Amino acid sequence: TIQTYYYKDIQKQQITFFLYFQQNQYLQKYKLMERSNLNKIGSHRTLDKLWISDYINSTVILQNSLELKAIKNLQDKPNQDSKEIYEVYSNFQESTQIQGDNYETNDLIEKFDNISKNNISKNIIKAFFSYMLDTKDNEFLTDFVFKGSKPSQARKMIKNYFKSYGFNNNSLLKLIQHHKYGKAFEFYLTFEAERWLVESKVCLKETHFIYIDFLKLCCSNPKYSNHLVTYKKNKKSLYDDRI
Repeated sequence: TIQTYYYKDIQKQQITFFLYFQQNQYLQKYKLMERSNLNKIGSHRTLDKLWISDYINSTVILQNSLELKAIKNLQDKPNQDSKEIYEVYSNFQESTQIQGDNYETNDLIEKFDNISKNNISKNIIKAFFSYMLDTKDNEFLTDFVFKGSKPSQARKMIKNYFKSYGFNNNSLLKLIQHHKYGKAFEFYLTFEAERWLVESKVCLKETHFIYIDFLKLCCSNPKYSNHLVTYKKNKKSLYDDRI
C-alpha cells in the first residue's frame, strides 16, 4: 500500500542518515586516536577492534529501536503486509555487516600500502617453512598438506619447494594460489603466525602484524593481491598477473 511504502522510505532515510553520521563520527574518532603517541605492540590492532565494535554496537542499538517501532506499527495496523515492512530491517542488517567489513578492509589496505615492506615478507615466509618442517608438526603435513604421505616424504617435498622459493612477490603470489601449500599458508597465517611474531626477535612487529593480516586477506580474496608490488632496478611496479 501507499502507507507501507511511505513508511519504508522514511525508515530508509533514517538509516541512511544514521550510517552517514556514524561513519563520519567514528572515522574522525579513529583518526584522532591513531595520531596519538601509541608505541605498544598491537596498540593499533586494539584500536581497530574497538572502532569496529563501537560502530557495530551503535548500529545494533538503532536496529533494535527500529524493530520495536515495526512491532508497534504492526499492532496498530494489523492489515499491513509484514513482509514488506520488515524487508527494510533485513536489508539494513545485511548492509551494516557489509559496511563494517568494508571499513576494516579498506583501513587494512591503506595501512599495507603505507608500510615499508623490506624483508617483512621474507621473515614471514621463512617462519612458515620452519613451522612446516618442525618435527612436532609432522601430523599437520601428513594429515592436511600431503594426506596419506609418510612424514619423511612430506618433509622432502617441503624442503624441495623451499629451496626453489624465490623470496619475491611473484613467488609469494604463487604460494598463496598453490593447490596444496596455499591452504597450509592460510592456516599458518590465521592460527600460528601471530604467536610466532610475538615470540620472535624481529623488529617492526606492528608492520609484520599488518603484513600478516593483509596476506590473510589475499588468501581469502585474491583480488586484493594487486596491492602487492615487485621491485626491479629500484623502481616500484604493480604485480603483473600475466606472469
